[in-house]
Amino acid sequence: MDNYQQSGPLLAGLLSLLMALPMVSARAATQDLFDAEVVVPNQTSGVRTRATSAALEEVLVRVAGKDAVLETAPAKQMLKKPDALVQQYRYLYEPGSDPPLLKLWLRFDGDAIRNSLQQQGQSYWGSERPDTLVWLAVEDRGKRYVVSADDGSDVQQQIARAAKQRGLPVVFPLMDLEDQSQVRFSDIWGGFFENVMAASRRYNPQAVLIGRLNRSPSGGWSSRWQLEVAGKPAAWSGSHQQLDKLSQQGIDDTADRLASSFAVARGSGYTNTVSISVSGVDSLSDYARLSAYLKGLTAVSGMQVERVAGAEIDYALQLNGSLDDLTRTVTIGTVLEPVASDIPGSYRLRQ
Repeated sequence: MDNYQQSGPLLAGLLSLLMALPMVSARAATQDLFDAEVVVPNQTSGVRTRATSAALEEVLVRVAGKDAVLETAPAKQMLKKPDALVQQYRYLYEPGSDPPLLKLWLRFDGDAIRNSLQQQGQSYWGSERPDTLVWLAVEDRGKRYVVSADDGSDVQQQIARAAKQRGLPVVFPLMDLEDQSQVRFSDIWGGFFENVMAASRRYNPQAVLIGRLNRSPSGGWSSRWQLEVAGKPAAWSGSHQQLDKLSQQGIDDTADRLASSFAVARGSGYTNTVSISVSGVDSLSDYARLSAYLKGLTAVSGMQVERVAGAEIDYALQLNGSLDDLTRTVTIGTVLEPVASDIPGSYRLRQ
């Protein structure tokens, strides 16, 4: 449609009313970010208190994007009384474990954690986490393979477990006939990543992590990694005697790098008000989808409609950070896309 008036006065009137509304607070994002499980020997109160502290440490690292957060004042304050932040908890047994493995599941108060971190100038990383496709080539004393989504290998399970702990959504390739026709072990091992990136397109990932794990004759492991997100590659290496520790190390390094781009930090009480323009908003359902998306972003603490002109809406956003922080987040999402690099704050609604 060309403008809201052509769609009828009701639509134009409703959107005009929105311009008079006050700034709307944006709430913390994904509930799962504040959940954690800890293996426990029993259900006694002392064991539960220690497990609650360990679980809170895991959640703090997950939402701050770095383990250094545990040395900060807000984290130390929260860890003095971790029980005060618990909203729910329950005991459960690991399915299929023999002997039965007892776990304590906890859910913490996400709003309280977020506010405590951000009000004291610490970084916070919400739900804007890129879906990451993991290509992993393993050489284990002559045995060579590419880890697939359903192979059930130790390394596949270790990577998945480590990614869950850090709040990273990861998927592995199917390694079906289509993947095998495009990607060979030697492509990953030799660093010929053009084929890997081409094969990745079928999965439509927002980030691609390529890993090469090698076991030495002495038993130790070494790794080489490359992470590509928004067209920008980063490479590093690591080593460890144990495969599970090396897998955890690789995921921790990946999470740290992603958090450096997508976590948001602000000083106490600081917000930055900016204007953005979004085109392609052709209906009330488009508006509802757009508003829900903006409200859920970590960088957005408040929003208000400033102007409606046809299929374009201008917003005033209160940001916990900068417009660049917002744009980096938008590039890994599926709702908005930047439309002009020379016009900051100009976006289009994806259909």
